[in-house]
Amino acid sequence: MIDLDDIDTDEDGALTASVELPGGRRVTVEYEFDEEFDYDDEDEDKGDEDDEPVEREDLPDLDTMQETVTHALARLTEEILEARELEVVEELTEAAYEDDDEVDMAEALSALKEDIALDGVIVFGDGGITLLFIAPEEYPDLIIYCLLDEDLEIDDLMVE
Repeated sequence: MIDLDDIDTDEDGALTASVELPGGRRVTVEYEFDEEFDYDDEDEDKGDEDDEPVEREDLPDLDTMQETVTHALARLTEEILEARELEVVEELTEAAYEDDDEVDMAEALSALKEDIALDGVIVFGDGGITLLFIAPEEYPDLIIYCLLDEDLEIDDLMVE
């Protein structure tokens, strides 16, 4: 059972909370409105004239967001989290050192594996999930975004 703690809303009204995932991973979880719900007070008059602005009362309520988040997070087993983390480590290491013959790949993999940690999860309105990893030694001041597909496999990986 997934229990959300410290439930709050951000400035846009989206749910934020903390949660303990399988394997003792304590992370922050954020609900991200679907694109159709993007709402910005300043951009209200921009866009196509046919686009009707989304009103705040049309956005999901806190209970709906909480249900979506807990349902999505319940799919993340310890095995899935460990497998995605290992795949992220392998993909990043291969991309970083693919042309460098002087680097010991096993050592580079080990260094990133020891450094990387799941820091957060973004859950979208449709139940989609993005895992947020940090690796303070190997990727200081950067966040590793791992978008999962509906089968919880890596769909996209990005470092910013």
